[in-house]
Amino acid sequence: MSRFLNHLLVYLILGVLVLAPLGAILYEALLPDSGTGQGGALLHLGVDRHFLHALLGTLGMAGFAVLYALPLGLALALLMFYAPPRLAPLWEVLILVPFLIPPYLTAEAWSLLAGPVGLIEQVIHFGGIPLEEFLYSLAGMGAVMALHLTPLVYIMLRASLENGNFRLWQAARVHGAGVWAAFRLALLPLLLPALAAAGLLVFLDTSAEFGVPALLAGYAGVSVLSTSIEAAVNVWPVDLPRAAAIGLVLCAMGVIVWLFYRPLVQENRSQIQQRRNPHRYFWSLLPLGIFALLGTLLPLAAILVVSFEKTLTAGLRAGNFTWQHYHHVLSHQSSAFSALRTSLELAALVAVLGMIAALLAANIVRRGSRIAAFVDLLATLPMAIPGVVLAVGMILFWNAPWNTLPIFGHPIILAIAYATVTFPFAMRYARTGLAQIPPRLEQAGRVHGASPFFNMLRVQVPLAWPMLVGGATVVFALSMRELVASLLLQPAGTQVISTYIYGNFRQGIIGDGMAMSVIGIFSSALILGLARGALLRR
Repeated sequence: MSRFLNHLLVYLILGVLVLAPLGAILYEALLPDSGTGQGGALLHLGVDRHFLHALLGTLGMAGFAVLYALPLGLALALLMFYAPPRLAPLWEVLILVPFLIPPYLTAEAWSLLAGPVGLIEQVIHFGGIPLEEFLYSLAGMGAVMALHLTPLVYIMLRASLENGNFRLWQAARVHGAGVWAAFRLALLPLLLPALAAAGLLVFLDTSAEFGVPALLAGYAGVSVLSTSIEAAVNVWPVDLPRAAAIGLVLCAMGVIVWLFYRPLVQENRSQIQQRRNPHRYFWSLLPLGIFALLGTLLPLAAILVVSFEKTLTAGLRAGNFTWQHYHHVLSHQSSAFSALRTSLELAALVAVLGMIAALLAANIVRRGSRIAAFVDLLATLPMAIPGVVLAVGMILFWNAPWNTLPIFGHPIILAIAYATVTFPFAMRYARTGLAQIPPRLEQAGRVHGASPFFNMLRVQVPLAWPMLVGGATVVFALSMRELVASLLLQPAGTQVISTYIYGNFRQGIIGDGMAMSVIGIFSSALILGLARGALLRR
């Protein structure tokens, strides 16, 4: 494979995955109105009260998520760094587990817990109305997203603490500063870039979220941009220009936030100087235990318990438990098993082909030219583009009258969507793997006449395989949980795990959906565990 062919393949892949859907959205949103010959769907949004209501709802939900997640993540990071409890690695796992649970599942779990006949009321006979009213509100939706995203805030702030110089804190304390003054003078300035980056990341992910508002916003009487886009596509009469215009606004918000986020992350990289604290503190168990209870134990317990219940309203009684839901999900003739098999096949396909494409793109980026910077920008841009916007762009591109390729309406469209959403993660793993290879090895191959393809096959892959395997497993796990692209793009008669769970919950078939949720959560945990094992072997 020549360098020219490598470049051509990467441009083609990124053009299909990123530029084509974005171009389709731009064209549809800015296309003049055929009736008046002027304006366009984007201009009409300025006088659309429903759009303004949805915009305020999005900003409110994202604002509440930032308000909750930043202090939670900061408190957890400070506790685990300065006052770690006994069995600290176990507590860290409990802190990180909420990120393995898709946010729509967390919303479903808390709906099962906090409802008027929910599990909390069944166990302790507590009036669930106040908790239910909080859950079905902008503040409640922000809290659900905060439970999901606090682990990311914790990781970023914990890394910033480990990168910092602990002597500054010690010097402040030696010179008589109190705990709060030492934190404000010595630690807070070092944490501000990480806090800002974490806040932007939480805002970006929350504003793009579809599953949580789709399940909770209707009961709260609010709307957000992501559900407005889905309604414009799926509710008759279909209004694709309006969906494209709202998607363009949401995409612009994401790109602006992402452009602020990137330099903050890059500036926060430094040499880790981790301080090992020999002391273990008992009192730190209380705040850590509260977060683990709310973010991990209660949601998982709700999903697991309901997956074994015959009927939800019968309560926690000995005669109300059964294996029937798991038997139905794993039965070869059921639609659930078909959805599971389809998800496994698509996720495996995306994991393999996505890592190959990422390796080709990483070979261009590592050269450091202007073209490399552009390729890197395109490869990471899907992080800033909400999944619902990408899905609408794919509908507009692949279902256009002039596009005769038989992609739309075929399951392969789901693979394209998953590859687009997960490409930044695959790219990150591929770049990290290539960075570990000494340049002299590849230079020696070129001196002895090896082609770029031979170098990639015989030098890069054998040396970088742990990172490539780790990236493939992460891509696999993320593809298994993708919801909004699956809802908008799945062909008739085709289901995947996420749409099966979401559809069953909306239709009130709770048990089968929760059984599939248990299978999905533990399979994701297993896949990510394999990824970690591969990385530890590098």
